[in-house]
Amino acid sequence: MSYRRSQARQTAIQRRKALRASFVYAKVRTRKLPTFVRDAIFQNCVFQLSALLEDYLLDLTSQWLSGLTAGGAANSAMPLLTRALFAARSQEELHRRFIALGDETELAIGTSQQLTAFGLLRDNDPMPVLDLVGKLVKDKKFPSIHNLDVLFRRLGRPKMIQALSKRTKTNAELALRAFMDVRNVLAHEDPLSITDVDVGRYFAQIESWIEGIDREFYGHVVKTSGAQYWQ
Repeated sequence: MSYRRSQARQTAIQRRKALRASFVYAKVRTRKLPTFVRDAIFQNCVFQLSALLEDYLLDLTSQWLSGLTAGGAANSAMPLLTRALFAARSQEELHRRFIALGDETELAIGTSQQLTAFGLLRDNDPMPVLDLVGKLVKDKKFPSIHNLDVLFRRLGRPKMIQALSKRTKTNAELALRAFMDVRNVLAHEDPLSITDVDVGRYFAQIESWIEGIDREFYGHVVKTSGAQYWQ
């Protein structure tokens, strides 16, 4: 089955198009706009592109997870590793409290209240309604190199950065790290001077990364769950 864009990618494309309009406006008005105004627009583009990528990752993964539940999929439509990780993470706070307090009764009661999470391990049962996004996605949606690899490994698609490099024929790890370093310096240190050439490159990179991730994850979803769960 041929690839089709996810809803998340289509939303990201529209946001990128609107953002690029402000970038082009500032880029061509070298005399009409004061330098500090153009710099502020360019810096804002970096923040907005980072947020766009972050929102795309959240939308892409959460739409798949929620679609499985809404579509009545069997648990086997999600990788066993993903299901097991969800069950394990559902127990984290219980086990922290047990290690700190040693209360076996509290541990047993809390575990009994989490039986639905363990039900995910039964392949043929229909997938229950659980906060999959909260446990598996939200803490890793910020688009750092580490988070990107961990997020997709959790969902059964390891080595996403390597796959992205191969698909884009670039060093995606180096380029994404450089982009996020600029974003973080702008957020936490003195503002950098960013040229229109820099920002134009960031626009192209974000577009390329989203396309690459979308295609890679499409293949994973079709193989794991079926094309009907690609949104």
